[in-house]
Amino acid sequence: MRFNLTARLCIAAAMTFALASCTTTQADFSKNPKAVSKAALCRTLVESQDTHFRQQIAVELGRRNINPYDCYAMVQQQNQAAAALVAVAVVGTAVAVCANNNCGGGSYYPSYRGNCQYDWQRDAAGNRCGKRSAYSRPGGY
Repeated sequence: MRFNLTARLCIAAAMTFALASCTTTQADFSKNPKAVSKAALCRTLVESQDTHFRQQIAVELGRRNINPYDCYAMVQQQNQAAAALVAVAVVGTAVAVCANNNCGGGSYYPSYRGNCQYDWQRDAAGNRCGKRSAYSRPGGY
């Protein structure tokens, strides 16, 4: 269980850093606004708290004929895609952990390693097990 929590936290941290790297800084934007990608401009417009910087980004988006409302939709789609990737990773981790730890349960009784578990079965020679079966003996297996 501790592994699942650690895996989820690592995945969430990785996605946070990946999405945070899609923004731009004021210094990078001031150096060369044309070099900043549309995705970085849009994410910065949506996530920035600095109103002056947001106005500068909106002006650059206007120069590129990009509607700021389109940015909100694009960032929302990116966030949903990231959430889907996280969900797939978490489910994949859970499946892998269960596959290694037999989380699926299985039979209430341990598996029988022989031909005569029940009296109606037949042994290796083809004879009915009858009273020789594990089911028929006291204590079972």
